[in-house]
Amino acid sequence: MGDLLPDVPLRREDGQEFHLRDFHGEAVAITFFYSRCSAATFCPLVGRNFNIAQELLTKMGVGGKCHLLSISLDPAHDTTEVLAAYAKGYKADGQLWTFAAASKEDLRRLGDSIGLEYQRVGERIDHNLRTVIVDASGHIRHIFRGGEWTPQELAAELVTTARRYR
Repeated sequence: MGDLLPDVPLRREDGQEFHLRDFHGEAVAITFFYSRCSAATFCPLVGRNFNIAQELLTKMGVGGKCHLLSISLDPAHDTTEVLAAYAKGYKADGQLWTFAAASKEDLRRLGDSIGLEYQRVGERIDHNLRTVIVDASGHIRHIFRGGEWTPQELAAELVTTARRYR
């Protein structure tokens, strides 16, 4: 807690490159997924929870203060086209929720900083669940371990972080 999250380059679902520092001034909830995941209590659950959190944040009117970021664990497969389709499937509002991929090296560096563990097993990626809240200056303020959190808890933590750490 309190550590600065590594500022890695990422590629959005629209193909544009950006860095985590580009969210400076916003509290960001970051989670990890891969589009081919079929384990109902992993990636699809986190996607549904982010979708509900997006609705809650929209109702709260916190645009420009909070953001959701889903980063793929499978950058070779999850191309911009796949990410765009995945985002569309979750009805992601690009102003509030971004889907992205990083290089294997940058993904490993980012994951290592928060205790994210993952490995490829054939077409499957075995991984733990980490959802991280970073403040407006990129410091880690909360880590949800596992998938036992609710969209309401995520939205509340994100809004609290946006208010407390400007």
